[in-house]
Amino acid sequence: MVLCQNIWFNIIALLALLVIGFVTYCKWVYKFWKCLGVPYLKPTIPFGNAKEVFFLKLSHSELAAKHYKKAKAMGYKHVGLFGFTRPEYMPIDLEIIKNILVKNFNYFCDRGFYVNEEDDPLSGNLFMLSGSKWKNIRAKLSPTFTSGKMKMMFSIVIECSQKLNEVMNVQHKQGPINIKNFLERFGTDVIGSCAFGLSCNSFDEPNSDFCKFSKRSFNPTKLESLKDLGLVYFPAINKFFNVKVFPKDVSDFFLSTVRNVVEYRKTNNLVRNDFLQILIDLMQSSHGLSIEEVAAQAFVFFVAGFETSSTVMMFCLLELSLNREIQKKLREEINSVIGRFGLTYESLNHMVYMRQVLDEVMRKYPPIAVLNRICTKDYKIPKTKLVLKKGTPVAISVLGIQNDPEYFPEPEKFDPERFAAENKEKLNQFCYMPFGEGPHMCIGLRFGFLQMKVALSILLKNYRFSLNEKTKLPLKMNAKSFILSPERSIWLNVEKI
Repeated sequence: MVLCQNIWFNIIALLALLVIGFVTYCKWVYKFWKCLGVPYLKPTIPFGNAKEVFFLKLSHSELAAKHYKKAKAMGYKHVGLFGFTRPEYMPIDLEIIKNILVKNFNYFCDRGFYVNEEDDPLSGNLFMLSGSKWKNIRAKLSPTFTSGKMKMMFSIVIECSQKLNEVMNVQHKQGPINIKNFLERFGTDVIGSCAFGLSCNSFDEPNSDFCKFSKRSFNPTKLESLKDLGLVYFPAINKFFNVKVFPKDVSDFFLSTVRNVVEYRKTNNLVRNDFLQILIDLMQSSHGLSIEEVAAQAFVFFVAGFETSSTVMMFCLLELSLNREIQKKLREEINSVIGRFGLTYESLNHMVYMRQVLDEVMRKYPPIAVLNRICTKDYKIPKTKLVLKKGTPVAISVLGIQNDPEYFPEPEKFDPERFAAENKEKLNQFCYMPFGEGPHMCIGLRFGFLQMKVALSILLKNYRFSLNEKTKLPLKMNAKSFILSPERSIWLNVEKI
C-alpha cells in the first residue's frame, strides 16, 4: 500500500514539475516582443493569442481581424502576437505592409506553409510551395492565365452556366434556395471541367465521388481542424512525424483522377481547351512537370476556383437581396450589355457596375482574409529599430484592413460606389487586397472574375432575389474553414422575371 502511494506521489510530483516547467517556459517566451520594444497583445498560457481559434470560437480570419482592430485602436503601427508559443508579427501600417509584400519581397518570398511532397504530393502546389520550387512553378503557370487562354475556357463556363439556369428554372418553383449549395454545384462543374477535364454533372448527380470529395476538402472534422492548427503553429513537429496536409482519401482520389484523365487523353490522342491540357503540355515539354506536380496544380486550381468563387457569389447574392436598389441597377446594366453585345468574353468587360459590386463584396468578405509570409532572412523594419529574425511568421489581416473605417467609412455598409473609377483611384493600393498583392498575388484572378460574371449575369438577368426568413442574421462564420464562409446555410427567395 505504501509502495503504491509512493508511486502515485512520484507521478503527481513529476506532472506538477512538468506543468511548472512549461508555464515558466511560456512566461519566458511571452517576453519576446517586450524585449524587442514591440507593442504586443497580452497572451494566455498556453494558447498565446490563439485561444479562440483552438476552441473553434472564431475562424483564423476573424481572430486576425480582431487583433488588427485592437492594435489599430491603440495606435500601433505593428503588433506582436503569439500562436501558442510561436512569436508572430502583424503589420498594421500600410507602408510596412507595402514593404513586406512588394518593395522588400525578397525578404518575405515564402508563405511559410508546411509542405510534405514525398508523402503528400498535393501539398506541392503553387499556393503552398516555397523558394525556387515556387518560383519555377509560378513561371511555368503564369502564361496559362492570359486573356487568350481565358477565351479558350469561356465556352466551358457558358455551357455550365446554361445548366445553372435550367436547374434554377425548376428549383425556384419548389421554395427557397440554399444558395451556397446551389453555387457550389455550379463551381464544381466549371472547375471540374476546366481543371480535370471531367463532366461532373453535380446538379444531376449531387452524390457523385467528385462532389463528395469536393465537399470533403472544405469540411474538416474537429480533429482535422486541430491538426490543421498544428500544421500552422508547430511545423517542426509535423516535419519530424511526416504529417500529411490533406486527408488520405482526398489525396488518393484527386491523384488517381488526374492520372486516369491524363492517361485517357494520351491513349485517345484527345486535346481539350482547358487548364489540365495546359498542364499536360507542360508535362510533355523538355523541362516539364511530373504527374504528381500536375495533380497538385490541378488540385489547387480546383480548390481556389471552386470554393472562393462560389463563396463570393453567395455573399454577392445575399447583399443584393438586402439591397434591392443595387440589385436593380446591376440587372439593368446586365440587360443593357447583353442586349447590345450578347454574353461574350469581350462583353463582360463592359459590365463596369458588375465589377464594382464584386469588388465591394470582396472588400466586405475577402475569401482569403489573412496573407501569410515568413521572414526568410533578417530584416530591419524601416524607420524602426526592430529587426525581424529569419523564420519569423508574418500575418497581414486583409479582413481587418478592408473593414477599417479609416479606409472605408461605414465599413458594414454595402456600397459599390466605393469602387467607382473616381473613388477607386483615391484608394491606397494596400487597403484593398482580396487577391493578395505583389509577386504572390493570385494567379487565377482573371478566371475567377470570368466565372463569377458569367454566372451572375445569367442569374440576375432571369431572376430576382430576396432574403428568406430561414436565413439567420447577423451571419456567424465557420470557425473550421480556411476560406471566410458562413457556418449556416443562406436561403434566398427566387422569383423568375
